[in-house]
Amino acid sequence: MIEKEIKPIQAKEMVRISTIIYYYSATGNSLYAARELQKALPGAELRSIATALQKGELSVRAECVGFVFPMHYFGLPLQVEEFLQKLTIQDSPYLFAVATCGVPYWGKPFLEMDAVLADKGQKLQGSWYLRLVSNYIPYRDIAAAWRIAIRAWLARRKLNRIAAAIKQRKDHTTWQLLQKFCERYHSKWKNNQRQIDETFQCNPEKCTSCGLCEQICPRGNILRPEGQPVWQHNCVECLGCLHICPSKAIDYGEITKGRQRYRHKTVQIADLLSKRG
Repeated sequence: MIEKEIKPIQAKEMVRISTIIYYYSATGNSLYAARELQKALPGAELRSIATALQKGELSVRAECVGFVFPMHYFGLPLQVEEFLQKLTIQDSPYLFAVATCGVPYWGKPFLEMDAVLADKGQKLQGSWYLRLVSNYIPYRDIAAAWRIAIRAWLARRKLNRIAAAIKQRKDHTTWQLLQKFCERYHSKWKNNQRQIDETFQCNPEKCTSCGLCEQICPRGNILRPEGQPVWQHNCVECLGCLHICPSKAIDYGEITKGRQRYRHKTVQIADLLSKRG
């Protein structure tokens, strides 16, 4: 009997991952949504956009690639846009995006995504808004518990519909209203990036020097030379530092004093901390 040589399976010969979901999250809404989609999509893998940028992991190959992120000033968060510009997307996967938000349909995050993807010969096949709780407390306080519960129930139902559409690789677009207004508003914010963090302040009497604000910052924009946070004028205004502070020592000027802080109830603090390479 002649024995056949059995070749070991090389890594490059293995089947590529079915679905990769990139997420960007400071208070847990987008991480929650990404996790729910992961549960519903067999073989899906989660990857942090902030960590991928920090480690230079900027290439992806999968049958389906998704992006879950909050809207910032009616558009893409600064680091999500940066990540998309740098990302190499191999082959022609099904691409989808979910924007978590407090107010859906205002804005143009998916148009901004398509503009970046077009330069790579790619485009979104699926795009959805997912209404949860706005964490932007410089504008208004966190919603009441009953309102949060209703939005959570509606979000679960919508996530099921989104997952079903992704499984079937369906095309889906959504409204993006007041585009010109939102573009001007978003562009003004981006142009003032160096001044964004000048409004933050830390109360030295409340600060315990726990270091969570430094650890959660996705940009490495916070240093603590004497224990308390000092912002380095490279802020992306995710508000992670403000919301994670256990003693509420950090405020956005005077306007957030006395307002609630927020983290999605299914997400732990450790899940949100930046993992630097």
